[in-house]
Amino acid sequence: MSTPENQTAPPAPELLMNFAVPLLRLFVPNAEALNRDLKAILLAKEKEMPANTFGKTRSNMGGWRSNKDVLHWDEPAIKTLQNEIVKAVKLMMHNGSTFKDRAKFGGLNMVSFANINRNGSYNVTHAHAQVHWAVVYYVETGRPEPGYPNNGHIAFQDSRVAATGLDTPGFTFNQEFSIEPKPGMMLVFPGWLYHSVYPFFGEGERMSIATNVKLLP
Repeated sequence: MSTPENQTAPPAPELLMNFAVPLLRLFVPNAEALNRDLKAILLAKEKEMPANTFGKTRSNMGGWRSNKDVLHWDEPAIKTLQNEIVKAVKLMMHNGSTFKDRAKFGGLNMVSFANINRNGSYNVTHAHAQVHWAVVYYVETGRPEPGYPNNGHIAFQDSRVAATGLDTPGFTFNQEFSIEPKPGMMLVFPGWLYHSVYPFFGEGERMSIATNVKLLP
């Protein structure tokens, strides 16, 4: 059907994708040497500190978790990692189209802790409250055993609470996606984004260092 001469065609339909959640994935350069040093540091710290005493007050079920003082450890590899974390957060802030015009801040308050998961260990769903950014760096991912879907993957849940209110078979607004960790991989995402870690089944250690980042005015 043609449009009458005295009328103009309406604009074409446009699908607007609002409220996207930013997640930055990058690989740290020269990670092999860095990870070799970090792995030695974490294994030594695990021997010095008691086995996990956090119980269900923290997200980790099994495995080992350090105190939140990793960035105070006097090791060159820790300083190198700290610099990479700062660069990653600034990359996110200054290049994300959502907030690059709002990326004015006076500094970063960072708190880091280390995790070592072995066979059967996992992390329940949680968020990093009261911080702007959560950063995860992978030192070692072990040797996952085949046959376990999402073995040791980090999974992100839709944090829009109202999106879970409709339970229609075959269609839901809320969703989950997972990422397979690799040594040298760094992830930066909003602290409020709910996430978990699937159980790790295999040999070796799944090592990561998590950092809470708060922007200072």
